[in-house]
Parts: sequence; C-alpha cells; structure tokens
Amino acid sequence: MANKIYHPGSLVAMPGFKASKDNAGLWTGTQMYHCKESELLNLMPRQGSPHPKFPYLALETVSFEIFQEGLAKITASYAGASFGFDGSEEPEEEYNLEISTSEEPISTHHRYDVLDEQDILEAVELATNPPRGEDGKTVKEPDKTGWAVEKLELYNDTKKGIEAYREPRVTWSKRFISKQKPTGLNDIGKIVDPDGDPPQAAAGRNWLNIGIRSRERGKVYENEITWELSGRGGWLARYYS
Repeated sequence: MANKIYHPGSLVAMPGFKASKDNAGLWTGTQMYHCKESELLNLMPRQGSPHPKFPYLALETVSFEIFQEGLAKITASYAGASFGFDGSEEPEEEYNLEISTSEEPISTHHRYDVLDEQDILEAVELATNPPRGEDGKTVKEPDKTGWAVEKLELYNDTKKGIEAYREPRVTWSKRFISKQKPTGLNDIGKIVDPDGDPPQAAAGRNWLNIGIRSRERGKVYENEITWELSGRGGWLARYYS
C-alpha cells in the first residue's frame, strides 16, 4: 500500500467505504483517501464531483489531515439519490406528523365566540385598565349588570392575570429528494390539501401550506414541505387563497 500512496499523481481510495440511505431516499457516505502532501490541493476531490465507484453520490464536504511526514489523509463526505440509477424513476418520500401547542390570547378562545367583539374588548379593557376615582388612584369596580356569563368569566380570568391559553398545533410535513430545485412555490401561504395521508381535518378545520425548506446535498436537493392545520372554523380563504 505504501508504494501506491507514494505513486506520483495518485489519489488512493482506501477500502471500507460505507453508505446508508434514510427514509426519504437520501444516500450519505464517507470515503477516505491518501495522497502525497505535496499533491494535496491538486488531487483533493472537488465539490460536486462523483464518487469513483458510485456516480449517483457527489462530494458534499471534504477535509484533510497530515498523518505522517509527506502523507495526507482526506475525508470526503458524499450525498445523493439512486433513483434513475437503480431502475426506479420516482423519488421516495417520508411523512412526519407533529402535534404540539402554541400560546394564544385568552380572548380568542372559542368559548367566547358567543360574545360580540365589543363585549370581548370591554371585558379585557376593564380588567386590565379598571376605572379610577377622581383622585386618579382609587380603583373603582365597573358596573357588570347584565353581563353574559362568558363575558364575566373573561373579565375575571383576565383580572387574575390569565392572558393566554394553549391551543393545539398540528403540522404535517413531507420530506423528499429531488434532482432540481423544488417547484410549486406559488402554493406557499395558500389553503391546500397536503400530500400523503394526513390526519382527517374536522370541526371546519383545513390545511395551510406554510413553507418549504430546501438544502443542496451533493448534486441533489433535500426538501421538506410543511402544512399546518387551522383552528376551528378554518383558515380564512380571503387571506389564504
């Protein structure tokens, strides 16, 4: 092996190359090379160059170290997708469901849908900025005669300092590999049906395309598009169509 390493102009691929494929069809692997230190910059693999044995993998990152006098070891990381090379023409897809909660103003809770907007504003305003006496210091109790139960409840909770509640937040995402930059960007910010098999929307809810993230990996693109489920009543079409 020493003779091969010192052979002028040779970039020697070391044995033991390993690669793995994830659920979206992205292959990644690391190849070790040796060469003479004096020829390092000339022989180092270039960004996007194909793997010598697996041409669907392209160089993504590269680093080197001098491991003994006159010799350099190169670590090259490759990424790619095998569709179009392995007999399949369609990329694979990976879907993910995320369920969490987000903080929303308590006045927007569906419990207060029975109140008109003015009642909601009045309850919150009086609870946060109560009326005062002529001296400007004495806090007066507002007249709550005839208030609906929900308005009184909103007033009391706001007065206690309860400003927000946790609203369920559901997102559905699709991760896939493409050989070109992603298309369909005009659908971002619009009410659309997600790809795949997302949970069925209920209670008048619908899905909104909230964005796509794309990253170049070798000579392919790793993409993730995400949809968010609305609250009760759905995303308003006048804003998201």
